[in-house]
Amino acid sequence: MVTKEQFDEWRTHPVTIEIYKEIEVAKQRLQNNISEGLTIGQYADITHGLTNKVIGQIEGLNQLLNITYEDEKLIKE
Repeated sequence: MVTKEQFDEWRTHPVTIEIYKEIEVAKQRLQNNISEGLTIGQYADITHGLTNKVIGQIEGLNQLLNITYEDEKLIKE
């Protein structure tokens, strides 16, 4: 199991910081796709599928961006 110190070291590492920046950029692109109507298809079911896919991708990226150390979750709850 990862210790709090190891997690903090990983979280503040320059490579981790750069990766998080890239994840944030990817998330912003997906959000822009929705706001620019790029998930609108010719038929409602196509729009529904494309929009759900992008929203799922955004949710997945949010999970990565919001990773916390397990003990921190207990404190916040």
